[in-house]
Amino acid sequence: MKELTLDKIDFNILATLARDCRTSYSSMGSMIGLTSKSVKARVKNMVQRGVIEKFIVRVNPEGFGYKTARVLVQTNNGIPKDDFIQRIKKFGDLAYHVHHVGRTSVAALIIKESLDSKTLRSLIDSLRPATVNRIAVSKLPVSTDLGETDLRIIKCLLLSGARMEISDIANELGISEKTTTRRLDRMKEGRLLEFSIQCDPASMIGYVQFAILINFEKTYYHKVCERMYTEFQENILYRPSIIDPDDRLIFVLFGENVFKVDSVLAKVDSFEGVKSADVYILTKLQYYDDWIIRKIDERLLLSQRPPLSRM
Repeated sequence: MKELTLDKIDFNILATLARDCRTSYSSMGSMIGLTSKSVKARVKNMVQRGVIEKFIVRVNPEGFGYKTARVLVQTNNGIPKDDFIQRIKKFGDLAYHVHHVGRTSVAALIIKESLDSKTLRSLIDSLRPATVNRIAVSKLPVSTDLGETDLRIIKCLLLSGARMEISDIANELGISEKTTTRRLDRMKEGRLLEFSIQCDPASMIGYVQFAILINFEKTYYHKVCERMYTEFQENILYRPSIIDPDDRLIFVLFGENVFKVDSVLAKVDSFEGVKSADVYILTKLQYYDDWIIRKIDERLLLSQRPPLSRM
């Protein structure tokens, strides 16, 4: 199959879908000066060529009483990166994993409680001879609760696709389109849900996909975010996510070559309030939703059980 070379318009579309993959073709077309038909054709082409691997629904684990432990590991002595992923899965479900150029990988482990010293030692020992460089546990509070209708909407999107039409969701669940829209907006505004894409870095011919991990003084959170968007608006692919640590900012960007990557890192390091910044060139990225489907099914089952009668 002939390789697909991406142009600036393709990346504008990708960046828009990464921020919200439910954005309509007509809205994207208005933003970049194309017809909705042209935008749809480009998206279809990128899906067929594997650039867009999946339209994803990211669910905040806090909505189900969980936290995320983001584990950065350096593999040693020829241990395959995928072997590290299989080992860490024994400690719980994964929200995602990312492989970088070189020996490092990251896995986002879904946990109920913070890792105690015994569990932490067991985790580190199980990954040897790989080295755990950093573990960051995050818990991003949500501002709304999940009802039965919300759970059914999320499951419907997970199973049928994040770009599923409002009318189709409503018909599938037997609720009104107005209720469906209101519930979705409420979950997004309450930091329970976000919609994005999973891209294959290997398919982005002619570009490098890389992550910037920014450690900053907490009072500078908004200023650092604003500087990132001001300086690199056209290069940002993924913004900080609801499933990432809340004490660090993680942006995924794309550039023409490693010199662009290096210049971005140097500029971010100079931002006021930034303590340090690291860059990782991505080679593989995978999101998982089996854990959340299982948790939804558990809650729906509980909601359907009749209350215990009093003696």
